[in-house]
Amino acid sequence: MGRLIGITADVYLGATDVINQKLMDFVPRPLVDGVIAAGGIPVGLPNLPVDKVNQLIENLDGIIFPGGPDIDPSFMGQEPIPELGVTNRNRDLFEIALIRTAVAKKIPIFGICRGAEMIDVALGGTLYQDLGSQYSGKLIQHKQQAPGDQPTHFVRVDFNSRLYKSIGDNVFVNSRHHQAIKSVANGLKVVATASDGVIEAIENDDASIQAVQWHPENLWKKDSQQLTMLRNFVERTDIKVI
Repeated sequence: MGRLIGITADVYLGATDVINQKLMDFVPRPLVDGVIAAGGIPVGLPNLPVDKVNQLIENLDGIIFPGGPDIDPSFMGQEPIPELGVTNRNRDLFEIALIRTAVAKKIPIFGICRGAEMIDVALGGTLYQDLGSQYSGKLIQHKQQAPGDQPTHFVRVDFNSRLYKSIGDNVFVNSRHHQAIKSVANGLKVVATASDGVIEAIENDDASIQAVQWHPENLWKKDSQQLTMLRNFVERTDIKVI
């Protein structure tokens, strides 16, 4: 049997045409297909009350935290700035509890875009609520106008990282974010950056925690490096210890 890989759901905050459904939980299909191609069995995880997290996590081998809305800055002890976008505090609470529980139980986790930011915040790091207004350096374009399945900028990857072993260096990636990691949580390290210095990937020493700012789910069909990265994550779930 393949490894069971949970994917946390985003929430469509409006009503849909599907059976008059409101607050619909959904996971991105390209990521579902990517996990299957990487050898895992994807399992969608709807946002649940925090007290259900321990029970939920028992049967999972790994968890992916994908993209989504901005993160509530109160979890960093900050007030919202005017440039902050839509947030969903309920999803934040669920994912923070899930991240902390997974780390405590040594269940491998992987973050994508917001997921990278959420992992950092859950473990004690901070974000730029808005790169454009808060970053002190000169920025490249991080919210691309090109289609999402096309790469638009390069990232440099630390030679000594597990990420380097998966994808190498000078990797061409896509980009659609206006938030980003500012200070890295204890136990994590920066393993990739854009040419402007913006953090593009983090991991811990054994890569049981790894996260990237770009969207490999939209690139893996044309870029074997991105599929290798997902496959290596699925393979790491074999080391789970509970």
